[in-house]
Amino acid sequence: MRLSHEKIVHLSHLLLDELLDDDRVDYHGEESEVRQRIVALLKAELEKDDAVQEAIRRKIGSQKRNVPEGSPEWELLYRKYYEEELAKVKRLRE
Repeated sequence: MRLSHEKIVHLSHLLLDELLDDDRVDYHGEESEVRQRIVALLKAELEKDDAVQEAIRRKIGSQKRNVPEGSPEWELLYRKYYEEELAKVKRLRE
């Protein structure tokens, strides 16, 4: 998913506001440092997702027969491969 820098910054403000309102969360450092860390984490996660999407497109493109992007079959394959990639990531994080 592609988000503009402005949207990522906006999300970082929303997340920081939620963290500041949560008594269970303790953070160290300046709020601006925490927000910048949130921005960096969001960008890193979005870049990972972009890489996964590109890998899936290459995988679909390597099929023996041409599957046009946007066709129902392409969408089905995309969802299947995306779920497989998510399962791999989930296994790596456990």
